Parts: sequence; C-alpha cells; structure tokens
Amino acid sequence: MLSVLPVFIVTALMFAMLPGPDFALIVRTALIYGKRHALFSSLGIAAGFSVHTTLGVLGLSAIIAHSPLLFNLVTWAGAAYLAWLGIQALRARPGKPDKTASSEEQGRMGTEKPSFSPAKAFRQGFLTNILNPKVILYFLTFFPQFVVHDAEMSVTAQLFVLGVSCCLVTGGWFISLSLMLSRVRRYFESETFRRWLERITGVIFLGFSVKLLASSS
Repeated sequence: MLSVLPVFIVTALMFAMLPGPDFALIVRTALIYGKRHALFSSLGIAAGFSVHTTLGVLGLSAIIAHSPLLFNLVTWAGAAYLAWLGIQALRARPGKPDKTASSEEQGRMGTEKPSFSPAKAFRQGFLTNILNPKVILYFLTFFPQFVVHDAEMSVTAQLFVLGVSCCLVTGGWFISLSLMLSRVRRYFESETFRRWLERITGVIFLGFSVKLLASSS
C-alpha cells in the first residue's frame, strides 16, 4: 500500500490541477474577493471531496453511479447550481469597500462585496464539488487502480487512506492556488477588470453547466 502512495499522490495532484468548476471558482473568488474568501472556498472544496470519499468507502458512490435516476439527479443539481453561479456572475456589479476591513486591507484588496461572507465562500466551494458527478466517477475509476489486493490492509481501509490523501492533496492545491492568486490580485483591482472577470467566469460556469447536461443525455 505504502509503495503506491507516492505515485497516487502525484497523479491525484495532476488531476486536481486540471481546469474545472472548482478551479474557475477559486480564480474568481481569489481575484475578486481576496485571499480569505478563496481560502474558505478551498476548504469547502476539500470538505466536499471528503463527503465523496465517505460515500465511496461506504459503497454509496457505486450505488449512485449505477442508478440512472440518482446519477441524473446529481448531474441536474450540479448543472443547475453551476448555471446559477454563472448567472450571478454575469449580473454582478463592482461592490463598495468592505467597512469591516481595516484601511490597510481596503487599500490592498480594493472593493469588496459585504454580502459575500466567508461562510458563503465555503458553501460555494462545497456545493461546486459535492454536486459534481464527475468526482463520483473519479473515485470509482481512479482509486481502485491503486488498491493492493494482497496487502495487510483491507480494501476499505486502503480506499479510506487514498481518499484522505486525495482530500489533503486537493485542498492543499487549491489553498496554494488561492495564495498565489492573492499575491497578484493588487495588479487587477480596476472595476473594468473585475467586471470582465465576472463575465468570463459567468460564461465558463454556464459552459460547464451545459456540458454536464449534455453528458447526462
């Protein structure tokens, strides 16, 4: 088991770095709302993945994947949520300065939207990940390739270790991405950039939504 773990971690990191809804959410959150909100979104993504891990270890992911009704329900819910994020981004307008932040933070972070709390950022990350049916298929197709059947650990225990490792890798990647983007955020604080970023990410979210619906048909 331990012999395949390094290869699994490297491969999981490569998968985590692939552009997708989670990636788009972190880019938008980090560049528009700042480091703190992006970190909460990253934790939400990791929390969503931990739920997928639990479902996979318990065998519930296989039940969902092999049930057209349940899998389509997850797909439609995910598509609806991504469409909602896309519409919200397209309708967004630059906000007023966050009065709860210090003057130094306001100068560094530019304008904020007071209604967008860290809790909401966490919820967006969690829902974007938990409602992604591709994560269910990812667990079912990717994880078993690294299970050692003649190991002392049971298959369930191995899947749990792989799941926890993947949660840490995924969360670590998005936290690192949040930190990297927050360092360059001060170069993109103009209202014009923020407006165009909202529009671009809105279109991207809508595109992911359409792609999910197309995959379920």
